[in-house]
Amino acid sequence: MQALRDRKSERSFADRPLTVQELSNLLWAANGINRSDGHRTAPSARNVQEFDLYVIRQDGIYVYEPKQHQLRPIAAGDHRKSAGNDSYVATAPLNLIYVADLSKISWTRDPNVKLRIAGLNVGFIAENVALFCSSEGLNSVPRISIDTDSLSAILKLRPEQKIILATSVGPPK
Repeated sequence: MQALRDRKSERSFADRPLTVQELSNLLWAANGINRSDGHRTAPSARNVQEFDLYVIRQDGIYVYEPKQHQLRPIAAGDHRKSAGNDSYVATAPLNLIYVADLSKISWTRDPNVKLRIAGLNVGFIAENVALFCSSEGLNSVPRISIDTDSLSAILKLRPEQKIILATSVGPPK
């Protein structure tokens, strides 16, 4: 209950990265595997699990691989400024980018239905992130202020992969 009481959007962050343990716990809470059958901490319609979580930090861009509970490098260097249009994004220790692979939503061909399903599913993941941050004393703010065309190119996304949402995360100032 305390995490719900404390949950709020905060746009200011201390100038320190998350510890390895904080990052590990955050990613597991967001959309990690919590059951032997491979199901995740966040539900998804028909268990399609269409989301990949991209992690943008000062040292590079990574994608979270839930099965191995590890990060796979995508690009080296500081790309935080490309993670959003708000000024705090460029200095946030961590930016999570939620990318939906709409081709995994195979029971409909309607692109609007696919986006509605992705919108529902991303809400579960983003709320897990917000509640984890609240429970651990980290600041976070979900947002859609993203230059999706530019960031999609940096992330080397395929046409069926769409950036849906982002969350900036870090310790409080």
